[in-house]
Amino acid sequence: MDQITEQSFAILRQDGRTSFSDIARQLDTNRASVAKRINPLLQSGDIRIIAAVHPRLLGLHVLAHLSIQTEGDAGGLAERICQLNSPVFVSERTGKYQLISELHTTTMAELHEEIRAIRSLPGVVDVQVLVYERTLKSFFLGEEPELADLPIDAIDLKLMELLQHDGRMGYAELADAVDLSISGCRTRINRLTETGAMRIGLMRQRTDMTSHLTFGFGFITHGDMEPIFDLISAQAGVEFMARTIGRFDFVSTISFPTLNEFNGFVAALRAIDEVTSLETWLHARIHKERYQHSLHRIREAAAVLVEQRPLAAS
Repeated sequence: MDQITEQSFAILRQDGRTSFSDIARQLDTNRASVAKRINPLLQSGDIRIIAAVHPRLLGLHVLAHLSIQTEGDAGGLAERICQLNSPVFVSERTGKYQLISELHTTTMAELHEEIRAIRSLPGVVDVQVLVYERTLKSFFLGEEPELADLPIDAIDLKLMELLQHDGRMGYAELADAVDLSISGCRTRINRLTETGAMRIGLMRQRTDMTSHLTFGFGFITHGDMEPIFDLISAQAGVEFMARTIGRFDFVSTISFPTLNEFNGFVAALRAIDEVTSLETWLHARIHKERYQHSLHRIREAAAVLVEQRPLAAS
């Protein structure tokens, strides 16, 4: 992939609604050059521009990471886990545990039931659970925002739903769909993105894992964790980092273009005194990656809001 395409991707990851003209100005090229690279990838589905809504905004207050040891067909088991209600990420991995899944649930009781359902599946040998105490960085959303005072109504939720289908949907079309003015629609979307409640960005199709190597990291640490956080945050391919409760103090997901770069990064991590233990695994095949939340969750949240109060005026 050429440099202009990769640089365009980097801009669209930060703001998926950046116009091709603005991208061209940033890259010192012309709009046609950007459009001829990006439009075919959007049309083919190799890349998507989508909105990701912070899970806690939808009442999903419990986030967990499962390491699943299996026997038999791990790929078939992964597909069965994908059909459950709460998984947002399911991957085959290397090492003792053959599958990784990330679950988002409303309560600890719901998490308990989802784990019981996974443990009951044929081929599951063991399930190790980590609960996310705090998300420090994720593929779309960055560190967790303060959401307590953010007013959300059913119109906001409808806008989120539309932008999960197409993150570059025009303001005029969005405004018509929710019966708002264009300026009112733009104000709502800006409020959601500026507070960190929602982010619109580029996601690459990753069923083919040959272009980048995506690794998971599990850390046990002592003392000040800032040197570790700083080293991870400086990596161009960092996708996720969270403090956890369980067998690791925190976990991270990072993509590397080459194995040599991965090896160099691991060596740098192991040289940090505060790293007591480090476990790594390769995500060999990603079955599900839904950092944008399933639309039924947004519809459920909208139904609750309709019951609680009338729609807010724009």
